[in-house]
Amino acid sequence: MGKIKKVNNFHVVTIILIFTVIMFMVFSSDNPMVILSTYILTLGITIFTKSYRKLFNGLFYFAPFAVLIIIANLIFVTQGSTTLFYIGSKKLTLESLIYAIVLCFKFLAVIYLFMSFQLMIDSDKAVSYFSSKMPKSTLTLMLIFKLIPGLKNKFYSLKEIYTVRGVDFKVGDNKSKVKSYSEVMTVLLESSLESSFDIGEAAFVRGFLSNKRSVYERESLGKKDILLIISSLLLIIIYILSKIMGFVTFEIYEGVNISNIFNAATILILSMICYITFLICIFSKEVYFGLHRD
Repeated sequence: MGKIKKVNNFHVVTIILIFTVIMFMVFSSDNPMVILSTYILTLGITIFTKSYRKLFNGLFYFAPFAVLIIIANLIFVTQGSTTLFYIGSKKLTLESLIYAIVLCFKFLAVIYLFMSFQLMIDSDKAVSYFSSKMPKSTLTLMLIFKLIPGLKNKFYSLKEIYTVRGVDFKVGDNKSKVKSYSEVMTVLLESSLESSFDIGEAAFVRGFLSNKRSVYERESLGKKDILLIISSLLLIIIYILSKIMGFVTFEIYEGVNISNIFNAATILILSMICYITFLICIFSKEVYFGLHRD
């Protein structure tokens, strides 16, 4: 019997708080130690769930953007005291290269964070929770998410129908191509409006939002959620205080100070993220063919 592990044993609020705290740290800091610390959470979740393919997929999407970031930063940023070489009159400095590498690591951290967020959160639980708190906004978002792929499928279906009828979308000048596609878009717009009216009528007939929604399985914060929430709040407090006091400040163009990379504050932040990752792994459920086993 095969065993599949998933990180889906937590309250929606807990997962969103952890994700928000780590994301805030990534966006607000250029300290390499802080950024690398955030990889502990993403790598821990990926290894625990054995989703190694996501790591390679992240690198696949990251590689071309990393090249663009490094090239753009080297070309347009000339600050720094250590000159590597000149391209014409353009000075390329070591500091701009280091800053570009830091930006690349931040970008990759964001990619991995979203992948980890997908592994951590249960979409059904998230929809159920937000539907009970913000029913109108949740319904609107769900309809939007449904609309985009639906329009795409209808567009290709209509295009095939018009092709069978003899319309060639590749022949002619730009004016004739626009005219051909305008007919498809007109039918697509009419179909979308009809679908919208059908959805609105169905919601009205069923009395949607006419009274308070029934919640059949209300989630509550457990001990594991409270422990993770306290740990996440403690982490963000430590980080903000360290940033205010200058312990995690990393000004590349003003000179790199090793004491701002490796100090008590950055080590404490690393330890807290390791602790949160450990809690997530030990409190997660095992799944046997889609059935949870505590």
